[in-house]
Amino acid sequence: MYRGVYTAAMGMLVDLTKIDTISNNLANVETNGYKTDTPAFRTYLEREILRLKPEPENRRLEVKRIGRLEQAIVLDEVRTVFDQGTIEFTGVPTHFAISGEGFFAVRRGGEILYTRNGEFLVDQNRRLVTSQGHAVLDVNGNEIIFPENAYVDGNGDIRDANGNFIARIAVYNLENPRKIGDTFFTGTQVQAGEFRILQGYIEKSNVNAVREMVRLIDAHRHYEATSKAIVVHDELLNKIINNVGALR
Repeated sequence: MYRGVYTAAMGMLVDLTKIDTISNNLANVETNGYKTDTPAFRTYLEREILRLKPEPENRRLEVKRIGRLEQAIVLDEVRTVFDQGTIEFTGVPTHFAISGEGFFAVRRGGEILYTRNGEFLVDQNRRLVTSQGHAVLDVNGNEIIFPENAYVDGNGDIRDANGNFIARIAVYNLENPRKIGDTFFTGTQVQAGEFRILQGYIEKSNVNAVREMVRLIDAHRHYEATSKAIVVHDELLNKIINNVGALR
């Protein structure tokens, strides 16, 4: 009986994790460059299921393995889905989208972070920065000075109005990426594969709002069902205790 209460309680904790993750995805459905999170779970408290078959000849038992019983699950990790979001035209010269693989490199304080959110702007010193004011970096790790009427080709080369080369926007792939906040990542940078930079475009969130709403409703319903199971188990346990006490 206690096992039923415990199993139902673990199911409720799983549903709460799903609800929190899905709610965060839905809250960022309009966040440029946001990547969907999905929780992954693993089982624990596994037990071997055995069948004991008597052998009349020597009165010994034959033990046969049937399988494993999984008694509970816990959160293993929250994984990020890196599918590309919809690329939308804005017409703003300092907005960029990566079509294909890779991340932009930005400097926040003393650390280098990576993002797919190319909604950049220029500050009073004509530096190319994120909306939070973090400097966008070129392939040499330097800040980018973005002149007026500059244009960027598909490789990320920035040129002024006369065609003079200014800098190349850095684009990297990441090994073992880890999300920091909503749109920034850390990881080991490696050379980017096939990509093309589009000026005047931004990459939208890759959250599928309809699918996330279906998952949210499903998680809420499962949470309600498991909570009712705990109530039922509690009532049965109460009857057992009272009946045993009355018989004695």
